[in-house]
Amino acid sequence: MKFVILFLVLIVIFAISITLGANNNQPVVFNYLLAQTQLRLSTLLAILFGTGFVLGWLLTGIFFVKVKFKLSSAQRKLRKLQKMYDDEIAARQRTELTTLPLTENK
Repeated sequence: MKFVILFLVLIVIFAISITLGANNNQPVVFNYLLAQTQLRLSTLLAILFGTGFVLGWLLTGIFFVKVKFKLSSAQRKLRKLQKMYDDEIAARQRTELTTLPLTENK
């Protein structure tokens, strides 16, 4: 289901970008830190949108990987603590069984 929704969103974005590109043919001068260039407005919009899209996915991916590592670390700690707890409960039950007084059935 997620794939279908993502695919539909990408189709909508693609359609919007084609519409913007068809309606914006005028040349513009783009000044950036190192130089300046003359591009069609539609090309400039496509480049900036694509760059923003890629940077957004990269940042999201970095945070996703970071959270995955934290989750796996927390799960390892939880398994370790669960094992310690289970060992402690088992030891307590063994000591309780050995210290119970024997009663005779009458």
